[in-house]
Amino acid sequence: MTISTLPSAQEFEEKGHAEVELVGFRYSGEQSTKTDHDVRERTGYNGPPKFQRGQIYLALLPTWLDPEHVENSNIGVHAVEARNDFDVIYDAKRLAEALLERNYLPPDVFYEGFDRWKRGHVFDKLELEDIGRIHDKDDEEPFRDQLREIAGIERDDEASVSQQRADEYTGRFSRSDASEVVKILRQDADEIDLRTAGLTDMAEYLTRFEPDTVETAVDVALGDADLEDVDLDLEPVTDAGSEAEADESASE
Repeated sequence: MTISTLPSAQEFEEKGHAEVELVGFRYSGEQSTKTDHDVRERTGYNGPPKFQRGQIYLALLPTWLDPEHVENSNIGVHAVEARNDFDVIYDAKRLAEALLERNYLPPDVFYEGFDRWKRGHVFDKLELEDIGRIHDKDDEEPFRDQLREIAGIERDDEASVSQQRADEYTGRFSRSDASEVVKILRQDADEIDLRTAGLTDMAEYLTRFEPDTVETAVDVALGDADLEDVDLDLEPVTDAGSEAEADESASE
């Protein structure tokens, strides 16, 4: 998950011809997956035109464009606000929650080699303290602590993150969609029987994998990526409880 924006947004803003803001938006319609090119064409969102129900997409979208200097000055976040099947999120607390729920910090904002313009907008909106760049996963925790504070989430609350993810997948996917994603991730048919498994069972199975691994599998299942072109981390997620049990067993 990157922070999407118009390629020309930075140029327009630096010239004083645009105002750009970090927002989140999500599809809330009846379909499990919505293909909508109109969102791309009318908002300034530059990501794939397929949207999973309930998933929050983060973007730097124009809130104002100067009609005297920008040809397509009618595009912007207002185009999503006018839709009854999309919700727009401006609140920093909810945006911080979205980053924590995805368990993924966008490299173009947080990691070494970040986009300085994007990072500035995200840090200003969330009021994050710049404590340096991230080189690997071990460096993420100080930023995650800040996001937890903004979102009002205690560390202990993260024990329920697997259930939150399972609930998200249940809301996003139909049974047939979830089945296609599971087929890509499972290494042995004995791990989960898709003939008898319900949507809840499949959603819980998906929480065994890192969130970005699941999202990559979703792209493959939806035809947005080819299996041979992606790198899937099929190592199961080890939660804090399992680590504690392992440490206790080792000490015995």
